[in-house]
Amino acid sequence: MINIDFLDAGCADAIHIYFTGNDKKPHNIIIDGGSEKGDLYESGLRKRIDEIVNIKKEIIDIWIITHIDDDHIGGILRLLKDTELLETVDLSRTTFWFNYSNWDYDSGMRTNNLKNVKQGITLRNYLIENSNIRENITDDDIIDLWGAKVNILSPDNKKYNALLKVWQNEEIKIRVSETSSLKSNRKNDYNTKIEDFDISKEVKDASIENGSSIAFILEFNGESILFSADSHSDTLNNSIKSICKDQKLKLKYMQIPHHGSRYNISSSLLKIIDCEDYIISADGFNRSNLPNKESLVKVLRANPDKNIKFHITQENELTRNIFKVDKDSPINLKFPEKGQKHLHFTIG
Repeated sequence: MINIDFLDAGCADAIHIYFTGNDKKPHNIIIDGGSEKGDLYESGLRKRIDEIVNIKKEIIDIWIITHIDDDHIGGILRLLKDTELLETVDLSRTTFWFNYSNWDYDSGMRTNNLKNVKQGITLRNYLIENSNIRENITDDDIIDLWGAKVNILSPDNKKYNALLKVWQNEEIKIRVSETSSLKSNRKNDYNTKIEDFDISKEVKDASIENGSSIAFILEFNGESILFSADSHSDTLNNSIKSICKDQKLKLKYMQIPHHGSRYNISSSLLKIIDCEDYIISADGFNRSNLPNKESLVKVLRANPDKNIKFHITQENELTRNIFKVDKDSPINLKFPEKGQKHLHFTIG
């Protein structure tokens, strides 16, 4: 059995996978690290690493950095400043999966309060000096992890190479310019009723960083979970069709991409997936109002005969009331158990 905890990281990803492998040894895999925000880091990533390393006396075998957005690697950058904890963590024994540019240019930047490529540079420089890195993680790669199988779905080579190009261009400009990735505030769509959504007009995420996300299926003893990060739905769609041919992909759990953004989930993708339990790492309180209710409606309409459950990493006034206006259509929302700061799942 593989245990999976989606930590409450706000609108961010921080995931811990732990199991006993076919080598009879315990193994810990972390995906991303959430944001740098104080309380979320302290109660989430920091607490979990402390438990792994200082209480259980285990190591972090693999750390998967899906992409370089701050809501995915901010917590890791915070760890690099957390000297008290970092002294107890032997990252030289950890293999990082990280698609970075190794373009030979010293930016002169070593601060951690950075965004996108700039924070990627900081992380790259640290990991090259202090740990092992496995790069060029792209689709069509199948990896065995002590009896568990990982099937990489994203990025494809085109989107991987697009990241490298953006990275190089941004790294050149770092000394003289400050780029901004702030998104405009929008009103959430929670007061729109299910039947009033027009999901025929789909829009696509154009972010190169999101498109470079490492997404994969983890399979163990015949059960599977899809970790999607912020990947693009067309890439997932193409990879799954290549794997499954004319069959649907059966999943025990699926993480909805990009914290439930309507730009990263499509009806065409959902039609080739057989799943009842969908996971969303979001809190509602963020610039893009994630999760978008429209994304959840797409899931419901693609599965009219299923008992769909949405598992959301943070329970609060917004997430509890996503479907408040749909009083006649009760929706099954699941949150962390009382007193817990994570969602817990198992496969196998």
